Amino acid sequence: MTPDHTLRLTRDHESTSANTFRLVPDPPVFVRGEGPWLLTADGTRYLDLVCGSATTSLGHGHPAHLAALQEVMATGIMHTGTRLPSPFRAALYDRLLAILPPELTRIQLVNSGAEAIEAAIKSAQFATGRSRLVAFDGGYHGRTLGALSLTSGDRIRAPFHLLEASIDILPYPGPGVTPDQALAAAETLFAQRFEARDLPALVLVEAVQAVSGLYSAGASFLVGLSSLCRAYDIPLALDEIWNGIGRTGRWFGFDYSGIYPDFVIMGKSLSGGLPLSALAASDRFLGRWPAGMHTSTFQGNPLACAMAVATLDTITNYNLLGHVTDVIAPIMAAALEPLLNLPGISDVRMAGAQVAIEFRDPGGQPDPARAVALQTRLLHHHILAYGGGRSGECLMLVPPITLAAEPLSEALSKLKELVESTA
Repeated sequence: MTPDHTLRLTRDHESTSANTFRLVPDPPVFVRGEGPWLLTADGTRYLDLVCGSATTSLGHGHPAHLAALQEVMATGIMHTGTRLPSPFRAALYDRLLAILPPELTRIQLVNSGAEAIEAAIKSAQFATGRSRLVAFDGGYHGRTLGALSLTSGDRIRAPFHLLEASIDILPYPGPGVTPDQALAAAETLFAQRFEARDLPALVLVEAVQAVSGLYSAGASFLVGLSSLCRAYDIPLALDEIWNGIGRTGRWFGFDYSGIYPDFVIMGKSLSGGLPLSALAASDRFLGRWPAGMHTSTFQGNPLACAMAVATLDTITNYNLLGHVTDVIAPIMAAALEPLLNLPGISDVRMAGAQVAIEFRDPGGQPDPARAVALQTRLLHHHILAYGGGRSGECLMLVPPITLAAEPLSEALSKLKELVESTA
């Protein structure tokens, strides 16, 4: 199929809720991927610093992923559902247990991050007998109705009937909110709910709010929140869908704080691009509800599970966590922190192998137009970048955690040149 035919069919028949034409009217059509590169039919290479919204963290066509897929396909078994055991599913359980907190010995596999959020909500409500939920301002947890109810953003929430009556939204550490202030707000809410005999079934938080522009909660806040949750016997869930599996330079973003949450929610880069997410918890939450209480037709698909095992093994065998902290993060910091001296750039935030450059206009208001313009200009220079921030005011880079120093440095040099030219 030609690129023009691909674009025409997509434009004419794809749901308009998709983002395919959000940036440019004729986006490139890629036919092959090689490591950090995406290639068009004529062989033009684009450096992928988006990773399919943080999913292809090992790059494209990684040998370990291709070998895993070939191993599964050689069996001829593409799926048996979850009524039968699978060696590929069992192998994934084994690998996940090696990186999770020791108390989290049960795993629920599902297909998307939002579905894993739904599973966390349901299992917490089932185990505690409570209904109320707590999330944080600026959080992003998905687009299904339960997950969207816990997600910030008036534009994406307003048209729908959500679960607001059962949800409390607390402040998150960031601009205008210190960790102590955020903790004080949580403690006040928990005390009120305790007095009213209406404690939450679950508190859901991100160690790093990636989609909102890379705001980090910080270790002191997570430690304090964990202590509060334990004091009131409120289960604490860490949404690591975006930041988990090595993106921050640790297996999980919360690893920097040393806490042990009751739930860990994983997705995106876990399987390198196939639909797979996972919810990990203790026996209290995932070992006591009846069979079939939460299930999904394609959960634990052997292809996705084999890809996930290959992801975890590759990160371990090639010390990619060290590559993030020792190579990618320092190069990005050295190249991009000086941008803070330019007009219109209000902040440069980093968390491992990711960065958000925040733009504001002369009046101090978010400047999404400049962020989009830079994404477009980078695309014309064959570099894929991401947009983020609560108002779309951030240009974000989410490179593969395998990315070598040379192509990263070259891309950052071009980015600096373009940012300076628009200052």
